[in-house]
Amino acid sequence: MNSTMVEHQLISKVLEEKNFYILNKFNVTEKDFYTIPEVYSFVKDYTKEHGQTPDYRTVVSEFESFNYMPESVDNFGYLTKALKNATAKRGAMELFQKKAGLKFNEMQGTDFVNWMANEIKSLQDTVSADSYSGENFAVTGQERWASYEDSKENRTYKFIPTPYESLTAHLGGGFELGDYVLLQAYSNRGKSWVASHIGVKSWLEGYGVLHYSPELSYDQQAQRNDTLIGHFNNMQLKTGQLKNEDAYKEYLQAFNEEDQETPYIIKTMEHLPKGLSVGVIEADLIANPECKMVIIDGFNLMAHAGKGSNRDSMSTTSRQLRQLFARHQVVGIVVHQTPTSAEKENGGDDEDGARIVAPAKIHQYSETIAVIQDACTVLSFDQHDGMGKILIAKTRTPAVNKEITLHCDYNHGYIKEASIIDHI
Repeated sequence: MNSTMVEHQLISKVLEEKNFYILNKFNVTEKDFYTIPEVYSFVKDYTKEHGQTPDYRTVVSEFESFNYMPESVDNFGYLTKALKNATAKRGAMELFQKKAGLKFNEMQGTDFVNWMANEIKSLQDTVSADSYSGENFAVTGQERWASYEDSKENRTYKFIPTPYESLTAHLGGGFELGDYVLLQAYSNRGKSWVASHIGVKSWLEGYGVLHYSPELSYDQQAQRNDTLIGHFNNMQLKTGQLKNEDAYKEYLQAFNEEDQETPYIIKTMEHLPKGLSVGVIEADLIANPECKMVIIDGFNLMAHAGKGSNRDSMSTTSRQLRQLFARHQVVGIVVHQTPTSAEKENGGDDEDGARIVAPAKIHQYSETIAVIQDACTVLSFDQHDGMGKILIAKTRTPAVNKEITLHCDYNHGYIKEASIIDHI
């Protein structure tokens, strides 16, 4: 993308969305605007003086050099990255055309090489744009009031409700955008069904979903969603032997480009030839900014990059996911398996000889403690013979160790609370 166009497009997006301060998040300053620095300075000073971003007509009338470009399909992350790339390119040109010649004459060989290495490293750090400048709490009173007003008016758009009324209430309104949520359970207890239930609830509420399901094929995951939404017999769906085929055909007619604006993107191993990595997820979020929930059904199946042990690499992945969810303001549901040793430790039979349903405790994690430390919410799930329980093992609210009892009929797509709380 042309660097001059990027500058105009980014300022236009700031004006259109009335959000100057988001540039602070991406460490954008006046030096990044090579062709229209005066426009950036005007918008910055106007916002500081008047407490709000100026109207685009004010800026257009002030600067003939500014080309207003509304309705950009590119998000702030992409535009600021392109802007930083242009800044780094100019820096490299200046380095080699001016500074390098002077330093070459002033320095000895080793010193010159080290100087060059440091300069190039500085350019690499600039173009990566992975570290933000932070925001000065001491001077952002007006911004925080605007954020409070926005929360008061649009609170429902910052929280995604869960499928379970009691859980939504215990979490103070549901999953907040930017949250890292860990859903852990023993093997073959239905954690993928619960994760899918969370996904379809989010989608039905109007929030786009990006669902990574490495253990299933696309058809299998789509069939689960159809079962959870339309309650079609899952086994009969798999084998093509539905007894209510006409109802299924009619149900599917609503799934088309004209009637559905909210995306539910499913990616399985057939869509991930190089595996699932943090980089893949970030690229997908940039390409699909409408998605506000990410489901990773199988943390241990991700491609964990790193030079140390697999546990260390998993820890690195977990930390990167926490940053990713916050950066893109999405709810991240990470599904992970707890060890069979925990099931044996917690298990046993009741007086009637039935297996006791007992979700894993917070310390009974598998492989790496990072997933417990990084997640702001940890939900432990267990199920046996149609009875399930979700333990809130970690949360920001006072609801730690609260349990929600569920009736689970996966084959017909029913996962319902056994009872609803009146108040908390």
